[in-house]
Amino acid sequence: MQSQTRRFIAGAICPRCGAMDKLVLYVGSPEQRRECVGCGYQDNLAAAPVSHEPPTRVNQARPGEAPLAHETEVQVLHLARPGPDKRD
Repeated sequence: MQSQTRRFIAGAICPRCGAMDKLVLYVGSPEQRRECVGCGYQDNLAAAPVSHEPPTRVNQARPGEAPLAHETEVQVLHLARPGPDKRD
């Protein structure tokens, strides 16, 4: 049997009895379990789904830099200056 570390969850409220600062999280097992030391409520916490970071200007390569393996190459768009219409 693996040893489990017991940690209190600061500011957490028990779903059953409503007591604050009575929930304990047991860490060290394949699944995390929480328990209220006041009323004995217990449940298992599901693993959080893995989320991907959305692309922003902060986590993308700058123009002229080589992109990282997970990024696409940066393309610079040049706008034409307004001038006389030459459609002849």
